[in-house]
Amino acid sequence: MSFLPEGYKAPTASGYYMKLVDGENRIRIMSKPVVGWEDWKDNKPIRFAMDKKPAKPIDPKKPVKHFWAMVVFNYNEEQIQVYQINQATIRKSIEALSNDADWGAPYCYDIKIMKTGDGVDTEYAVNPVPHKPIDPYLVTCFNERPCNLNALFDGADPFSPEWATDQQTKLADSDGDHIPDAGKKVIPFEKEVEFVTQEQVSKLTALFAELPQKFKTNVDDFMEKNNIATYKDMPMHTYDRVLKQALVEKARIAAGKK
Repeated sequence: MSFLPEGYKAPTASGYYMKLVDGENRIRIMSKPVVGWEDWKDNKPIRFAMDKKPAKPIDPKKPVKHFWAMVVFNYNEEQIQVYQINQATIRKSIEALSNDADWGAPYCYDIKIMKTGDGVDTEYAVNPVPHKPIDPYLVTCFNERPCNLNALFDGADPFSPEWATDQQTKLADSDGDHIPDAGKKVIPFEKEVEFVTQEQVSKLTALFAELPQKFKTNVDDFMEKNNIATYKDMPMHTYDRVLKQALVEKARIAAGKK
């Protein structure tokens, strides 16, 4: 018998910005990208709109690079993040999928980005996953972490609570259009055969005790929106996601204390 659960992976804590890890990185693109140019000054990125590319880089050793930035759901970390793509191979692959009539804009299917190698030998492979409707859980996560991608061009925090609603990046549908009032409707979970056990409820409750009250409040709000009365009424797929996110949050807090 294995000491750790089957498929166990140690939680990571990359914060609100996605960083590709070795191996598989599965994402769901949830917004239209902002595109532009990135330069560097004092080890900090400076971003420019497409029509404002700098004539030359600040540091001759660091050329100005083209980038895309978009809101994604990172399945590895079970959270909404900004994913900035600087690698031309990844951009070209996603662009090719978008232009392929059999796939279309990447809002109706997940994408797997495989990262292998190291340094200059790093390689990336982009593979689409068969089309499927967006999980209501992802929409809830998107709405609970509003983002303003255009803030990147001002060097500001895209996740700052200061942004007005009309400044926030919108959830995109299969055509890349904005979905009005996305996530405001209550989308009940399909009936599940398997629900959590009392032991699992106790495990979750004990974990919540180690986290900020805000995290538990967010979970409670999510449950209320989805007609889940108590932790005992959680379907297993919901429990697995909440547990994983709680472990990620715990790891992030621990990393911040170091």
